[in-house]
Amino acid sequence: MLEGYAGDKIKKKVTITSLEEHTFKITDITSTIDDKIKYKLKTKEKGKEYVLEIENRSTKEGRFLGEIVMTTDSKKKPRVTLVVIYRLQQEVMVKPASLSLGTIDTASENFNAEKLSKEVTLRDIRGDGLVIKKVKSSSDWITTKNIKKGKEYTIVITLDKDKLPKGDFEENIDIHTNYKNKSLIVGIKGRVI
Repeated sequence: MLEGYAGDKIKKKVTITSLEEHTFKITDITSTIDDKIKYKLKTKEKGKEYVLEIENRSTKEGRFLGEIVMTTDSKKKPRVTLVVIYRLQQEVMVKPASLSLGTIDTASENFNAEKLSKEVTLRDIRGDGLVIKKVKSSSDWITTKNIKKGKEYTIVITLDKDKLPKGDFEENIDIHTNYKNKSLIVGIKGRVI
């Protein structure tokens, strides 16, 4: 089981030992997930005990299942199959990951300024104590405010009505935390008429 958080390098060791008096040799190793993991076989006691070191190649968030198959010269156990489960998750969950503000008509008599303000929530999945270090918007007409609530943060994102450019827009909010993974990005899009 290679389990952790996006950005982590995870190493595991598996010991293969003969329970018989006869010696055995591992003659070949194949994997169904060579693009996801790397492995190295070491001899601990010749003919008796081997150690297979397994490490993830990818540090991206994701899940997969695969196998490592070792061929041996043993008549009783010519193949040894190891199931590898890989699960790396994000350290912080952002909901929603993107915001769509639709069509904004700032000249309308019924214009509601609340439409220019949205919230995203950050939840600490890793559990080491999430701290927001910096929040940066891609445009000066977008402001943010951080509100901490226990293990969660709410980021209030507000668009400045007087600076909004006409037409379609796609902007980003970059959220930098104390975790080593890259910044979290929240996309914002809409249309101003």
